[in-house]
Amino acid sequence: MSCENWRFEVEAMIDPQSLLRVLGYFAQRSVVPDALQMRVGDDKMTISLTVSDLAQAHALIVAAKLEQIVLVQSVRLDELKQAERERAAA
Repeated sequence: MSCENWRFEVEAMIDPQSLLRVLGYFAQRSVVPDALQMRVGDDKMTISLTVSDLAQAHALIVAAKLEQIVLVQSVRLDELKQAERERAAA
């Protein structure tokens, strides 16, 4: 099983539990993100996480689980190339 690098982009309702619930799914799989950024806009919270060495099947499972969180409005999953991963971690 090949492992790749991923960016999860999550848009959620502005709520104190949003970030914790998103991070909880990574914790359940013992996955520590390489980078994490959270921004609050006028009407939503955007959570960006980069994760390395995660099999595609596992990334898809985490993305599907994130979409089931009531506070989450959308989830985007992108495979990162090496240069993008280094920029995201900087």
